[in-house]
Amino acid sequence: MHKLARIRVATLALLAAVMAQPALADHVDPKLEAITSDGRMVVLYENHHWEFVEVEHGDPKSSAVLVVTELKEMQEACGMQLHLQNNTGHKIRSLTPRLTVYNEENIVFDHKSVSFTSIKPGRDQYRRLQFNGIGCHEIRWVRVHDAEHCTIGSAIDMFNAEEGQCLSLIHVVPSDLINISKEPTL
Repeated sequence: MHKLARIRVATLALLAAVMAQPALADHVDPKLEAITSDGRMVVLYENHHWEFVEVEHGDPKSSAVLVVTELKEMQEACGMQLHLQNNTGHKIRSLTPRLTVYNEENIVFDHKSVSFTSIKPGRDQYRRLQFNGIGCHEIRWVRVHDAEHCTIGSAIDMFNAEEGQCLSLIHVVPSDLINISKEPTL
């Protein structure tokens, strides 16, 4: 009987370990996120599969539409003009996306935030940025991300916006001037 009790305990311990293994696997992230040389996000899985992450663009008719309207090549700098059209139906009191430029080797070169303020529905605003130490021709791509500080209408502000909510309201228009895209959300 003593031997039978030990077998039962060992069997129960083995069964508990096998059943706990999937629960432990849920806590390990079996994927790796990567960005291609042209700025597209890819998810790489442990099983050697991969997939592109699709960017949620939103409807430009109901978004804050961001467009690069001008690039200015300067001596060791790149000037960029951005245009934001407010199609949200609400006043944009403030919206501050962050732009990251990647160099020809696809390495982060610089970050800049650009603030758009007091844009009534149907109106627009222009802003200029300058990235020093890199020419426009040396920029591989620009990533628009991290727009967590915003106040739009009466319901969305930096204190009650859900993570990613401000960024989700921005529609980035692809440009013939420079490779620009919005960061996808997983």
